[in-house]
Formats: sequence, structure tokens, C-alpha cells
Amino acid sequence: MPRVRLPVSSGTGRRDSASFPAALGVVCWELAAAAAAKGLPAEVGEVGWCLPRRRTALDCMASPLELELELEQEVQGKVDSFRARIAQEAEDLVSTFFPQKLSELDSRVQELRLQDLSRIRSVPALEPTAVSDPVGDAPNRDPPPPLQPQSSLKVPALLGGEGQLLRSNQHLVELIERVKPEIERLREKCSTVRMWVQLLIPKVEDGNNFGVSIQEDTVDQLCTVERAAASYLRRFSTYYNTRAKLVSEIVKYPQVEDYRRTVAEVDENEYLSVRQILLPVRNQYATSHDVILKNIEKIKTPRTTNTDNLY
Repeated sequence: MPRVRLPVSSGTGRRDSASFPAALGVVCWELAAAAAAKGLPAEVGEVGWCLPRRRTALDCMASPLELELELEQEVQGKVDSFRARIAQEAEDLVSTFFPQKLSELDSRVQELRLQDLSRIRSVPALEPTAVSDPVGDAPNRDPPPPLQPQSSLKVPALLGGEGQLLRSNQHLVELIERVKPEIERLREKCSTVRMWVQLLIPKVEDGNNFGVSIQEDTVDQLCTVERAAASYLRRFSTYYNTRAKLVSEIVKYPQVEDYRRTVAEVDENEYLSVRQILLPVRNQYATSHDVILKNIEKIKTPRTTNTDNLY
């Protein structure tokens, strides 16, 4: 920073004591203004110069109140952004996605009705290994031939050579892999809509809570849908576990035909169950869309300020 020369008296070369305080004050104010314009704090030194003061840690440190206010504003901004995003996504789901899924799943249910259950059987029933004699109890009847060896039985879906994989029912595996994402998607979308409705619930007050009760009923219904979807997903693992135990018994006791028939029955029941699962999934989209649209005004604005209608 340039130094400013103070006025001196003529002839003596000494500072004029009369004009020194005034001139010093003017110079200090000018330098202070220049330092303030550059964002530098200034102070008057002992020798009369207005020098810039270095920033200290206290100058750079904001007060706790200012930090708290800045933090609250930042957090509130993130919350408001989240609320706006959830609201936009939920409204799109209710108005557009739910009707589309309803139509799509309804077509898929109609297709499953046309399936032949005989295609689902991956373990055909074994043919009798012995030819029965005519009715009668002749003592000289020939004994029945022994059971065929396991290698001659035609059950490619289950039994193979050593180290080979025992395949699952491919028809059901493909069907389950198609249905499972629909169930997961239903649970996810209903969770988004439920969060949107919960964020619209106002603070607790006395009176004028009819709209709030509608919001709470909608939340309860969506929670029921999520729990039902979770139970549907658990059914698939139960089916695979049950079938694996039966197949293991067939490997241990290949001569027992009942195990094979049981596997076929389990596969058929699972096919009907998967089809039956698609029906409530489709219906949940329909009911959720209908209930929310019918009460959309109360869901968005649960409390009104107009009290004239109450009298």
C-alpha cells in the first residue's frame, strides 16, 4: 500500500502540528475506505498510518446462529425438493401408470386362462411296468416281471446321469420370472404413492379432520397392498423348496410313482396360484387408482379455511 506524506512546515522541514491531526484523519479515512472497497479490514496504527489489518480466525468464523440458519435453509431446501419430486412422481403414477398396468395385466390374465394344464406337467406319469392277468386267482399264474431299471425310464425332466443337473419346471420358471417383477413393481409404486399421501398430512389439530381421515385410510390401504405383495414373493421360494424335496425323494426312491405324481400336482397348483396372484395384482392397481382419484381433492387439501359450510 502506498504511503501518504503528511504536510510539513516551510523552512523547518517539521510537521505542522496544527494541520497534522486534520491531515492524518483525512488520510486514514481515505485509506480505510480503499481497504473496505477491496474487502480488507483496516485500522489506524500507532504511527498514524491507516494499515490493512490481517484477517484472523475470528473474522473468518461465522457465529453459531448464522451457521445454524444456513444449515436449516440447506436442509429445508433438500426436503422441499424431495417433496416436489415425490408429488410429481406419485401423481404421474396414479393418473397414467396405474391405468396402463391395469390394462396390461388384464390381458396377461386372459392369456393364462387359455393355457393347457397338461403343458405344465414336467413329470409324466409312469406307465405300468407289468401287464395284468385276466381277472381270476389261478394258482399257476406267472409272477409279474421285475421293475425296469432306472436307466430305461423316460423321465428326462428329472433324472440323468451322475453329475447332471436336475432341471426345474421350465414353464413355471418362465412364468414366475415374468410375474415376480410385476409384484415388485406394484410394491415399489404403492410405496411412492403412500409416501406422497403421508407428506400431505397436516399437523395435528382439533376439528376439521375429515380430510385427514381420508388420507389415513388411503395410507392404510396402500400399506395393505405392500404387505400382500411381500407375501406373494415369499410363495415362490416355498414352491421351489417343496418341489426340491420331492425331486430328492424321487432320486432316492425311483420306483415309487406317487412321488412323481405329487411333483406334477405341485406344479399344477403352483401354476394356478401364480395365475391367481396376477388377479389381485391387477385389482390392486384398479382399486388404488379409483380410490385416489375419487378423493384427490381431500387428499391434496385435507383442511379448508372456509368455515361457512359447517353451519
